[in-house]
Amino acid sequence: MNIHQTVPRSDCTSFAKCGKHSLAYCRRYGASECGPCEIVRRKPRNRVVVDGVERKLCTRCGRALPLSRFFDRTARRNGKEYHLKASWCKMCMAEVQSERNRKNNKKY
Repeated sequence: MNIHQTVPRSDCTSFAKCGKHSLAYCRRYGASECGPCEIVRRKPRNRVVVDGVERKLCTRCGRALPLSRFFDRTARRNGKEYHLKASWCKMCMAEVQSERNRKNNKKY
């Protein structure tokens, strides 16, 4: 469905809860055009709940760690701000940073 259409396309299979727009349309233009519409959000990937604690999988070491072990990250796209967690845990980030610092210190 494009911006100028008022009727959804017939080949669109995923609709938002309002039934007027496709999910892709609502995710892209939801904040500006679908104010009262409840947008169905994507389920966060790499998340696991263990003993009532939400955990995330580190993509570098592969361990499931609590969310507090990941840095907060902000992504800005199309004027919107998304608050995310980093894909690598703090320990992996520190390890890579220390290796980078060692290499840079050898140069000087």
